[in-house]
Amino acid sequence: MELNEIDELIVELIERIAGDLGVVIYSMDLENEFTDESLSEELGVEINEIRRVLFAFYEIGLASYRRKKDEDTGWMEYFWKINYDREREVLRRELEKTRDKLEEKLRLEDESIYYICINGCVKVRYEEAMEYGFSCPRCNNMLEYLDSREALMKIKEELERINELLESLN
Repeated sequence: MELNEIDELIVELIERIAGDLGVVIYSMDLENEFTDESLSEELGVEINEIRRVLFAFYEIGLASYRRKKDEDTGWMEYFWKINYDREREVLRRELEKTRDKLEEKLRLEDESIYYICINGCVKVRYEEAMEYGFSCPRCNNMLEYLDSREALMKIKEELERINELLESLN
């Protein structure tokens, strides 16, 4: 089965928040509730790694859990459920967050003139560059004017792509 762009983005999001193990767990299509312990045994992975992934899913809304006290041990047992039905909603929310950050970055890049160290140590606004005497505060080399037209163009292209994706999620 060929993944469409939305599916690819969901996998990319899962990989970013929960790593390769997250992709493996998500792709298991776990329809019913399960425990972190049973998943740990099934995959042969440390339970703490399983918990890290599941809590990462939980934080963005891709998983939920219920707790139940084990009558024999007195310990709390967690029963997890992957919320596959919420993946588009979660993806939309994450894309909107990214869009908002890019719009802010675009605004800042557009409003400011930047200088950059020739060694790549720092990127500073014009005002800061003046304060430093156009010398890098780390290595003392020259700060050069940074033409940000290409960066602005890339940000605008990425914003356009995100807006198209958000449109396709509707």
